[in-house]
Amino acid sequence: MSLPDRFQPGSVVKRLLPLCVLGMALFASGCQVRPLYSDPGPVGSTAAGVSGSVRSRLATVSVNPAADRVTQEVRNNLIFLFGGGSGEPTHVAYTLQLGIISQNISLALIQNATNDKSGQPTAGSIRMTGNYVLTRASDGQVIGRGSRLVNAGYDAPRQQYAVQRAYRDAYNRAAAEVAQAIHLSVAQDLTKNQ
Repeated sequence: MSLPDRFQPGSVVKRLLPLCVLGMALFASGCQVRPLYSDPGPVGSTAAGVSGSVRSRLATVSVNPAADRVTQEVRNNLIFLFGGGSGEPTHVAYTLQLGIISQNISLALIQNATNDKSGQPTAGSIRMTGNYVLTRASDGQVIGRGSRLVNAGYDAPRQQYAVQRAYRDAYNRAAAEVAQAIHLSVAQDLTKNQ
C-alpha cells in the first residue's frame, strides 16, 4: 500500500518551489540601483536619469586658475569631473576657489643592507589638503566650503630617477583623490542649497 502523491516526501518541495520563486521575485522588484546624484524620474518609473539637476548644476561650476603644478593637477581633475569630460563650462553659475597644501613626509628607512649607509628614507607619503569655497556667480553668496585630506604613499628606491618618478606619481594620485573628494563635497553643497 502506498501513500497518495500529496504525502510523498518530494511533493511538498515541488509545490512550494514556485511560490518561493514568486515571493523572491516580488521582493527583489522593490529594489533599485541608481547613481547617487541623479533624478529619480517620474513616480512609478524604474529608470533613473543620470542627467539630473545636480549633474547639470555641477557642469556650471568654474574652477579658478591655479598658481602651481599640484593645484593645476587638482583643477584639471575637477574640471573633468564637473563637466563629465566636456571641459570648462560655457555658462558659469558657480565659482570654486581652490587652495591646495601638500607635504612630503618621509616615513621609514626600510632598506637595512650592510652596505647601505646612506640613511635615506626608502618610503614616503604625500599628504595633500584641498580647501575650497563655492560661491554663486550671480551674487557672490557662499554656497559651501570645506577641506579634504588624502595621503598617497610611495617607495623610494636607491635610483634617483626612480625616486623622482615615484614622488611625482604619488603627487598625481593624491591630486586625483583630492579632486574626487571635493567633487563629492561640492555635489552635496549644491544638493543642500537648491
